[in-house]
Amino acid sequence: MSNNGSPLSWAETEAGQRLQAHLSEERTLAAIDRLLDRLDTVEQAVERLSTMMQQGPGMTAMFADMADEAYRKADANRISIDQRLKNALAIAEKLTSPEMTQKLDHLITFTNQVPGLMAMTADMADEAYRKADARGISIDQRIKLAWEAAEKLTAPEMIAKLEQLLAMGHQMPGLVAMTADIADETMRNAIAKGVDPQTIAQVAGSAGQALSQARQEAPAKVGGIFSLLGALKDSDRQRGLGFLMNFLKHFGKNL
Repeated sequence: MSNNGSPLSWAETEAGQRLQAHLSEERTLAAIDRLLDRLDTVEQAVERLSTMMQQGPGMTAMFADMADEAYRKADANRISIDQRLKNALAIAEKLTSPEMTQKLDHLITFTNQVPGLMAMTADMADEAYRKADARGISIDQRIKLAWEAAEKLTAPEMIAKLEQLLAMGHQMPGLVAMTADIADETMRNAIAKGVDPQTIAQVAGSAGQALSQARQEAPAKVGGIFSLLGALKDSDRQRGLGFLMNFLKHFGKNL
């Protein structure tokens, strides 16, 4: 298309006029303004990215140096990074095994049930408290007494006494053994002098039995010398009197 034989410019064409009209709209101008703002932001981001790419090799080298330094320090402290990484991988392998996953699922399920279990425990404690109160038992008083007892048991004086008691307890086997040795030595000396422990035990047992039986009987009636002589006719009294005479004989001999 031409005007007086000369070609039309794009602004004189119908499409160009529509474009100019569209560009003149406020909505189009606002869109172009936002686009230009975004272009500025993109340009800044590209500049930062370019700067980071230029610094990348130096930063990589710096991080490598830091890693090497940390490795050397760990090795100087006898810490094997390789061994720890191996252990970490082994732990990760165990944690991700089907058996461990199942156990963790059970643990999570139990954790979800904890609030209910705590509430049930609290209800049981309340019920026990009410039952104790109904029987006249004061839980608060007993807790107070237990606290006072714990306070006394943890007092420095009581700790010192308990330590002495424990020390005595550690020495007790030696004391018992020493006492047993003394008793054995005394018994051996007595036997060497003619003392029969079995005979002494039998006599002591007979004496105790006779004392108990005599206490249960009524006192014998002795009115004079003749009644005393009559009482001595009893065979049991005669054996006792004979034993007493023999004892007096040997007792006098050893005085």
